[in-house]
Amino acid sequence: MNKIKMKSTTFNLFKKAINIIFLILMALIFIGAIRSTHLNITAVSPKLFKIIILFTLCVIIYFVSNRVQSLINDKVIPAILNYKLILLFIWSLLLIIGQIIFITQTTTPIGFDVGGVVGTVLHNVSIPNYFSYNPNNLPLLFLERFWGTYFGSNWISFNIMSLISTDLGFIITILTARYINKTSMYTTWVLSLLLLGCFPYIIVPYTDVLVLPLVSLSFLGYLVTKKNNNIYVKLLGSLLTGTFGALSFLLKPSSIIFIVAIILIEIFYLLLKNKKIKVAYISLILLVSFGSAIGVKQTYNTYLHNQKYIKVNSSMRKPPELFLAMGMVGNGGYNLQLTTETNSLKTQKEKKKYTITHIKDTLHNYGLWGYLQFALKKNTNNTSNGSFGWLQEGNFILAPATNRLQQLVYPNGSHLLDYFFISQIVWIILLVILTLGYKSPQKLESIIMILKLSIIGSLMYLLLFEGGRSRYLIQFLPQIILLSGIYLNVYFTDNMFVKNSD
Repeated sequence: MNKIKMKSTTFNLFKKAINIIFLILMALIFIGAIRSTHLNITAVSPKLFKIIILFTLCVIIYFVSNRVQSLINDKVIPAILNYKLILLFIWSLLLIIGQIIFITQTTTPIGFDVGGVVGTVLHNVSIPNYFSYNPNNLPLLFLERFWGTYFGSNWISFNIMSLISTDLGFIITILTARYINKTSMYTTWVLSLLLLGCFPYIIVPYTDVLVLPLVSLSFLGYLVTKKNNNIYVKLLGSLLTGTFGALSFLLKPSSIIFIVAIILIEIFYLLLKNKKIKVAYISLILLVSFGSAIGVKQTYNTYLHNQKYIKVNSSMRKPPELFLAMGMVGNGGYNLQLTTETNSLKTQKEKKKYTITHIKDTLHNYGLWGYLQFALKKNTNNTSNGSFGWLQEGNFILAPATNRLQQLVYPNGSHLLDYFFISQIVWIILLVILTLGYKSPQKLESIIMILKLSIIGSLMYLLLFEGGRSRYLIQFLPQIILLSGIYLNVYFTDNMFVKNSD
């Protein structure tokens, strides 16, 4: 009896620890977001300023006028809820049309790593030693080469691939929310549309967006395995988790942090919830998951070994320790000097030794208090930007703005600050939902714990390794949107989306 009680106490402490850490991190991110220069209302255009004033007046009228409140609460909202599915489909269709127009009007060559990979496909010439230094981008190169061969090798075509990947990732996330809880689908759908409405990364064909459907499918596979009682359906879910988890890892290794979260939470539930463990049952599921993942990895390794498209010198590869070292200096982002010095060394042993020494020296110079101050500042750099670091790394777009849409997102665009302001408001809305979302149904407890631990792990990863800009958050958007949607649904349980649910 005491053993059972001790397990229950340990489990409750574990849950509280996750909740407290998550709340602290969300509060810190929220503080950084509201202090961002992107929230400077005095910098927006006169037209947007007028819209903001008009919206503010409407909100004030709603709260001070009982008649207006009654009209909206009793007639407008019920009417919207009765047709919510149709309205969401119309909104989604308009968004997709807008995204297509956006791509046609704003597509331009992109610099930095994106241009390096796409340029190799377009011109069949790579930056000297680029893929030897960065073999992690080889899967992206092979993917874009495949796409270019069959669907067109030009920037418009690659951006269409980005658009499809982005929207597909969010569609799968919305369906995942539906699988978790029927009414959560609507709130997740609304938040997804809000976010996608100010998401210019569809014109940047890079791993951040291309990995989104893989992450979403892998998590959906886990839920299928967990929530279904049919062994064959469970095995299908395990196959999805292993296959798409491995593909996510190949394209963006850090994107599979949620799988680590799944493993940890499931272990805790098995050990501390006093459930009977069906060894043969679990072993079969794990065998399919890990077997499919290993199969994907082995297939890729065989392809890499046999392909003649690009030559790679493995001794030139950047060691993982370099990304840890870069994450500890400057703003915690890419460091050209440190990268150049490491790349100049000949062997992997020399590279690792150099970066490890640099890490030790940096920690010694900081001291405990100094490093904590640096980490707090870096966390703000990693997370405060609602545009997910658009142009934060520098001007990877060199073309001048010549039309209205380009004025919104190009470096010299006259309405760029308008875009920054709007995207910051959307990000703050998500943060408010996540920060205040402490309450959740008991039956969703394990899923919410996985999502929270996944987000915590993602933030810790960015804190330790190369980060310094919010772009790296994009790969974790499925977890962020899904948890936000669940919490928003809980908030409106006795109001909007449930009273008139289908």
